[in-house]
Amino acid sequence: MLYDNTGAAAEANAMYAIATGNLLTHFGRTELKPVADYTDAMVENYDAAVYIGADHRVPLPHAFLDDVRSTDKPVMWLGRHIEALAGPDNAQNAQFRDKYGWDPRAATTVDSSKVTSVEYQGEKVHRETQGAPEIVVPFTGTNDKVEVLATSQCTERGKPTSCTANGSPEAPWAIRSANLTYLAEVPLDYIDANDVYLVYTDLFYDLVGSDAPAVKQAAVRLEDVGPESNPKDLRRVAQDDVDEWKDRLDAGRSVMEHAGLGEPTIFETPHYGGSVNSYVAMAQEYDARYEQGDYYAGILTGQPSEAGKSYSQQFPFTMSDIYGGTVYPENLGNITEGEQNNHAARTPEFLVSRANANLTVRESTELLLPPIPGH
Repeated sequence: MLYDNTGAAAEANAMYAIATGNLLTHFGRTELKPVADYTDAMVENYDAAVYIGADHRVPLPHAFLDDVRSTDKPVMWLGRHIEALAGPDNAQNAQFRDKYGWDPRAATTVDSSKVTSVEYQGEKVHRETQGAPEIVVPFTGTNDKVEVLATSQCTERGKPTSCTANGSPEAPWAIRSANLTYLAEVPLDYIDANDVYLVYTDLFYDLVGSDAPAVKQAAVRLEDVGPESNPKDLRRVAQDDVDEWKDRLDAGRSVMEHAGLGEPTIFETPHYGGSVNSYVAMAQEYDARYEQGDYYAGILTGQPSEAGKSYSQQFPFTMSDIYGGTVYPENLGNITEGEQNNHAARTPEFLVSRANANLTVRESTELLLPPIPGH
């Protein structure tokens, strides 16, 4: 998993890399590396590589570009900077066109507000338009060397509109040619409503050659049943030491056992909010967490993260995240009749649409939180 760790978007790229790396752990061991640290033939040590091209202003190592052009290993490239892969001169560009069947230097862009859905495997899924300001259309028309995996659907005021100059209301969103899979954007913003995140997730199966059968699961959780917390306890919980967290987790487990409820093996972070130290302690003390998760840009550098530089991620399947723990997914949320805790209202119809979108991923697990009376 390669990402840009310099430039103005370095922290956003780090969070995108962590989110992608978390997803990839479903398929095996994953390493995250700044693309600037790439060395000759590094890709040959791995089953596949993913590069997040979120910032086209960051120069890419020649070794990385040369290896992507020459390797037989599967490579997924997201978003911008794809023109660098075409080569610096006409001769290399011709070689790229001959191998892959399209020309990155001839790619066009589409206003993000037009692309309201993406068609994948015969189904249309919702695309949140507030993420990227534009998406990159790698080519138009048809080509025998290129397989279109997913297609952007352009609309304006609810009616089909032209995506590109050829007048078509459709344009490639994800394509595969030779060993290269290309996505027209980095679909990792607004993931609680952006269903193309699930298309992105499902594309990993083919990237790594997984033959996992389609498995659909569902679960329901009841929550918020208990007394209000003492403010003194809340202040104590705000302390953040790894050893301290292990003591708290042990104490909580003892309470459950003394109440005759047995020894818990799965932990859920209150409102899915935890510090790095608390998540690490949970991974050491419990078999799994059952939730979404918070991830911080500073994890990859070891530096403190600024306020707001975090990424909340939900998962369509069970995986092992960057903290070293297994996470069972919570991905539908709960029904709310009105705005609550700075979150928009979530109608039953919206949750049903999200549940249907989750079926995009072949090993999907659904988790619903029903409302509790009085909450």
